[in-house]
Amino acid sequence: MKKNAMLIGLVAGTMLATPVIAASGEACLPHNRFMNWRALDEQTLVMTDIRYNRYTVRMEPRCQGVTNGAAKLIFHTWQNLECLRIGEIVTVTSPGVGERQCAIASVQAGAPANAPG
Repeated sequence: MKKNAMLIGLVAGTMLATPVIAASGEACLPHNRFMNWRALDEQTLVMTDIRYNRYTVRMEPRCQGVTNGAAKLIFHTWQNLECLRIGEIVTVTSPGVGERQCAIASVQAGAPANAPG
């Protein structure tokens, strides 16, 4: 009886929490599905997963050098099944600029309207 009550409570809690998670607007881009990225500006990246879904990732503070075509992203908390998450630290390396650390401020499904192709 006690197990049933606990299970019912767990299921009810999950059902109530799901709309809150969905309402936050954050999308899940799992690290193991990340394929490529392009910088629109020093705070906005468009990332693509292996299914060609696009995500708008906002960085804070602005990532100096990320718009350089030779820039590289280094993820420090790489967990294959985890989603990119708010606050995750990313290092941007770029010729002439060196290394800069930025944090993910948001992850949204889709690319912004001004994103090319």
